[in-house]
Amino acid sequence: MNQLRLLCSSIFLLAAIMTAPTVSSGEEVALEKPLEFYSLQLENDLWGSGDDRFYTHGTELSYLRTGAPPSWLAAIADVLPFFHRTSESAVGYSVGQAIFTPSDTDSEALVSNDRPYAGWLYFSAGLASRVEMRPTSETIDGLAVTLGMVGPSAHADNVQTEFHKLIDVDVARGWDHQLKDEPGVILTYARKWRHFPLNGGPRQWEWSPHLAASVGNVYTYGAAGMMVRWGTNLRTDIGPPNIRPGFPGAPFFQPGAKSNWYLFGGIEGRAVARNIFLDGNTFRDSHSVDRKPLVADVQFGVAFHVDSVRIAISNVYRTREFKGQDEPAQYGAINITVFTD
Repeated sequence: MNQLRLLCSSIFLLAAIMTAPTVSSGEEVALEKPLEFYSLQLENDLWGSGDDRFYTHGTELSYLRTGAPPSWLAAIADVLPFFHRTSESAVGYSVGQAIFTPSDTDSEALVSNDRPYAGWLYFSAGLASRVEMRPTSETIDGLAVTLGMVGPSAHADNVQTEFHKLIDVDVARGWDHQLKDEPGVILTYARKWRHFPLNGGPRQWEWSPHLAASVGNVYTYGAAGMMVRWGTNLRTDIGPPNIRPGFPGAPFFQPGAKSNWYLFGGIEGRAVARNIFLDGNTFRDSHSVDRKPLVADVQFGVAFHVDSVRIAISNVYRTREFKGQDEPAQYGAINITVFTD
C-alpha cells in the first residue's frame, strides 16, 4: 500500500505542476471565462463479451478546460510541424488504469500461449485545437503526452482481486506472471475532419474521418478510421472520449445549448509496431506472445446531453491482436461528462 500511495502521490503532484497557470501570448488570452468539464470513462468486458479476458477493464478520470495550454505543452505542440495550435483550444488532463488478463484466469501456472497479465497506471496531458471551421466542416488537431507505469506498481492485480471479492466472483490466479515494472511514455497525435452535409430537418448526420499515431515504449502504431453520427444538434459536441487506443473524442459539449441525442458508429484500423501488453517488457525478459501487426476496432453506441450532463454508452469489437487468440475481444464503455459553471 505504501508503494501505491507513493505512486499516486507522484502522479497527482505531477498533475498539479503541469496544470499550474502559465503566461500565454496575447493572441491566446481568452476573453471569456474558460469552460470546465469533468469526465469518468469506464470500459469493461463484462458489458461486451461477458468474460474476464484480454483487455478486461479500464478506468479514466479526466478534467478539460477551454483556453491556452501550459507553456511546456505549447512548446511540444509548436515543435511538431503537423500540429496547428490556434486560439480556439482546450487542454485536458487524465489519470487512468488499464487491466489485461489471459482467457484462462483459473491457472496459477504461466499460460504461455495467451497474452500476459498486465496493468497500466498513467497520467496524460492533452491539447486540442480547432484548425479550420467552415459552414459544413471543421478540422481538429489533438496531441497527448502520457506517462505511467506498467507492472506490479500499477496495482492492477490488487484492484481486480479486491473488486472480484467485493462482487463475489472468482479471482484471477496468475498475477504472479504479470509483466515487470517498467516506466512508460507515449506521444499521441490525431487529426479529425468533421463534415456536416446541409440538412434543414430536425435530424442531422455527420461523418468524421481521422488519422492518428502513437510513439512510445507502451504503444507505437498508426491508425485511420471514420465515425458516423446521426441525431440532433450534432455541432454541440465532437463525440465522447475513449481510452487509448481508440476513437478520438473529448469530454466536451456546449453548455447552455439545446439538449441533444445521437447514435454513433465507426471503424478504426491500426498498424501496430509496439504493444507492450503483447510484446512484453522492453528492457527485461518477460512473457510475450506473437502480436498481429494489423488490428481493427468497430464501435457503436448512443449519447445524449441534458443540461450540464452528457452520457454515452457504447460497445467495442476488437479483432484478434495476437496469434493463437481464440476469439476477438469485445467490451462495453460508459462515459459521464459534467460541465461545471
